[in-house]
Amino acid sequence: MGRIFLPREQLQDGARLYHVCRQVDDIADNAATDAQRQRAQKVLTCLQARLNARLQPQLTAAETGTKPSTEPRLSNSEQQLVSALEADIVALFAQDSRCLHAMQDLVATMVVDLSPVQLEDEQALLSYAYGAAGTVGVMMCQLMGAREPDHSLAFAIDLGVAMQMTNIARDVLEDAQRGRVYLPQTWLKQPITADAIAHGEPQARHQAWQAIGQLIERAEAYYTSGWRGLAYLPPRTRLAIGIALRVYRQIGRRIQGLSAEDYWAQRVVVPKSRKLQQSLLALPALFNTSAAWHDAALHQPLEAQLSGYALTPKSLDDIAAPLPEDHPPGREQRHSEKA
Repeated sequence: MGRIFLPREQLQDGARLYHVCRQVDDIADNAATDAQRQRAQKVLTCLQARLNARLQPQLTAAETGTKPSTEPRLSNSEQQLVSALEADIVALFAQDSRCLHAMQDLVATMVVDLSPVQLEDEQALLSYAYGAAGTVGVMMCQLMGAREPDHSLAFAIDLGVAMQMTNIARDVLEDAQRGRVYLPQTWLKQPITADAIAHGEPQARHQAWQAIGQLIERAEAYYTSGWRGLAYLPPRTRLAIGIALRVYRQIGRRIQGLSAEDYWAQRVVVPKSRKLQQSLLALPALFNTSAAWHDAALHQPLEAQLSGYALTPKSLDDIAAPLPEDHPPGREQRHSEKA
């Protein structure tokens, strides 16, 4: 719904980026057989190699301490797919090393999804959420014309992480049917498997349901940070992303309002009436222009992955007139919104 507020050029660039990310995601998600997984592995590995070559074209193998990257042999159709993806990426981010780095991390995360996934702890969860969607936040931040990128990218990453946590909370059954459990095992009283969730074992689903609630609550701090970061976007874009944030966050709110039985029986969606309500409630984003401080604790588990961006987010002490102790819009309405 928020897209209608985007300027045409940003809307087109955003749609192009979405198309690339959707294709990369589908390559992994649609690989159901061993042969399909091998094909997906080749395609994604080849795309990684090409992105790496663009990131480090001036360095020799001796200087980087690595062997020259070699592309796997591809069929004509596979070659065309990789070339088309590369062309779109280059058209969007040819000279932007941060965005190329983010795309490379996104592709690497989709490679992980080609094998059964069972995340061990919260750090693994945050690492995955960054790779799957925090990376998209980096790229969208550039396309949307955010100011002070050394600072504002930190908030964009947080919004992506929050949205991916919402995705995980919504899609536990669907992911389990693909052999993936993104709920951290350390959050559970005893380990659960994808098969146990997919086949409806009561104990597994009970534990998963408890972890889903914890996941939704964990996402709150990242949504808070994402909302603060809207201040760095141009006004129309600020409103569009603010609407997307509020509407997406409603998925988690609606899950919280369900019984476990209802959750497992249906895929949670946000009705149009609620989307309209959240769009109106996002209007204060237009006036969110104050410099925002970033909570460094949110990125501590991601320090190694984010080091390549060389971000310099401002702490509370760096901001002369910090935002008030704010929280995701509407938190004070949580109980009424669940109704």
